[in-house]
Amino acid sequence: MRKERWIAAALVASALGFGVMAGCGGGEKAPESASTEKAEAPETPEAGEATPAAGEISMAVGEKIVAERCVLCHGTSGKGDGPGGAALNPKPRDWTEHGYMETRTDDQLYEVIYNGKGSMPAWGKTGILTESEIRSAIMKVRTYDPAHKG
Repeated sequence: MRKERWIAAALVASALGFGVMAGCGGGEKAPESASTEKAEAPETPEAGEATPAAGEISMAVGEKIVAERCVLCHGTSGKGDGPGGAALNPKPRDWTEHGYMETRTDDQLYEVIYNGKGSMPAWGKTGILTESEIRSAIMKVRTYDPAHKG
């Protein structure tokens, strides 16, 4: 019976590990050339909503990037409590912590997202996110800080 528990625990740990890797950029793609912008299929905008142009910094793009790439570890509330972050040390940053977030400039946040830090993947250096996508994600991340004026 002990052997079965050990095997079950190993399978659960492996599944969680693969889930974190998939959500945190484990499937990297080759870096893009600086002269080409990432081509994506345009999304159909809601009624009265404009579609952001390629390379444009926008809240709509930021919301999409955060939902796809960040909430697994940072959580939907931005408190660093996502399921993918449970096994990470250090824990993902709590974006709602005004005392810390107000001390970080957008350029400092950009550097961490671009180069990665600790368990956080290097989203820009690996070519997964473009500069405008990172800047858009920062725009969205700033909205989690209730006292941010921006």
